Amino acid sequence: MFDQQKNDFYKKLCYVGGILSITSYIIFLIIAWILFPNPATPLDHWLSDLGRYFVPNDGGPVWRWVGGEWITYIEDGVGSQYNMGAIFYNLGCIIAGISMMIFFIGFFAYKNKVDKAFKIITNILIALGIIGGIGLILIGIFAEDGILFFIYNENLAYTVHHNATIIFFLILMIIKIFSGYWAWKLKLNPFISVFAWVIIIFDIIVVFTGNNFAIVEWLSVLTSLGLVGIIDIGLFFRDKQEL
Repeated sequence: MFDQQKNDFYKKLCYVGGILSITSYIIFLIIAWILFPNPATPLDHWLSDLGRYFVPNDGGPVWRWVGGEWITYIEDGVGSQYNMGAIFYNLGCIIAGISMMIFFIGFFAYKNKVDKAFKIITNILIALGIIGGIGLILIGIFAEDGILFFIYNENLAYTVHHNATIIFFLILMIIKIFSGYWAWKLKLNPFISVFAWVIIIFDIIVVFTGNNFAIVEWLSVLTSLGLVGIIDIGLFFRDKQEL
């Protein structure tokens, strides 16, 4: 009886964590995008650009391809203006990071469902999910040019932010490898496994190019949220069938 109550609790954590991961990030992303003072598209602005506290005052992109390398608008001699949406984007990352950890902790409800190998994979996914969540929280705390909404320190903030970003996408890549197998072993819809393995390509590009393509970063994040959503839905209907 106690084990069943514990499993039910973990399942609720998984459902809620998954929903909150998606909704919190998307809602705060949209608010930040609306409040961003310059025209911005996934083709010319990285997601983290929306979390910068200061952006160019000439209406151009934050990062510019000059002399065969990416440089910031500041290095290009352009002035700054305050970005009112930065707080919302960074807050969205922090909340989504916490929700991501909750989502993966909920996997404890399923770790004894198949075999010993599956149990090991489940524990690995939980650990990776927690590490990934911490990485996303750090991305929100350390924006490209400021720390926790208050301290403007581009040199320190960008170093932590960039490293946390690359590690986060590396973790996402590994999570997708294991989650495809995990969903297949749980006999969820086969589309979930195929989707997980296909979208790994975006994380590979981000990690091995040093995140040089804005559109790929957007695709990686949005498809990752889609994966969380279809896993959440798959688990919910699977659990209903077991009742």
